[in-house]
Amino acid sequence: MACGGTDSDSDSDTSFEEDEKFTVFDGGDLGKFLNLHKPSDPSWNKENTSWVSIWNPSAKDIDGDVDKALQKWEELQRSPLKVTAERVKEIAVETNITVGKWMIFKHRTVIDEVWQKIAEATVAGRLGCSSKVSTTYQSDTGQRNKIDDNHVICVYTDNYADTDEVMRVERELRSIGINDVLKYKPDIYTHFDIYVENPYNIKVSLYITHKIIAWPPLRI
Repeated sequence: MACGGTDSDSDSDTSFEEDEKFTVFDGGDLGKFLNLHKPSDPSWNKENTSWVSIWNPSAKDIDGDVDKALQKWEELQRSPLKVTAERVKEIAVETNITVGKWMIFKHRTVIDEVWQKIAEATVAGRLGCSSKVSTTYQSDTGQRNKIDDNHVICVYTDNYADTDEVMRVERELRSIGINDVLKYKPDIYTHFDIYVENPYNIKVSLYITHKIIAWPPLRI
């Protein structure tokens, strides 16, 4: 199982599209790759490509068992136990479905610059196991000729139960100039159809962080 890029990346009730296409950097000249595959490029709509993906060269594949996780999930739902985020995490750890991601939302006018920073940091091993960015392609039914001006960047870590690693990646994102509100979501929530409005009252965003700015502002 790959680290990242296998589910819907939104706070909304958007389901994973099985036919989503990826363009993946497989080594070589990163600068050339980024110039040729800018997420803001309208031509993605003609190619029906939804994502551009970058891997950390030192990342390893994760041998997760989705079928077993879904079986455990069904058993939990049928049991008298209350469905909680902690019990979902127990299933995630047991079945090795532990990938999660920081999400950054950007407009098309700035997405290329921000994506370049994250792509370079990912390849340099400073962030998590992989990162991806949505393109201008609209995959929703009836929207295939419309350019999407809103993008999401996902920065993946291989174990959302490892809080130290999750927050280390958050600090690295801040250090390269990402000043947005950041939200972190485990992939297993998507496998279990746990979205914003869910009957278990589980918060989809496991962490939400803000850039800390010194106060009062410094006098110049």
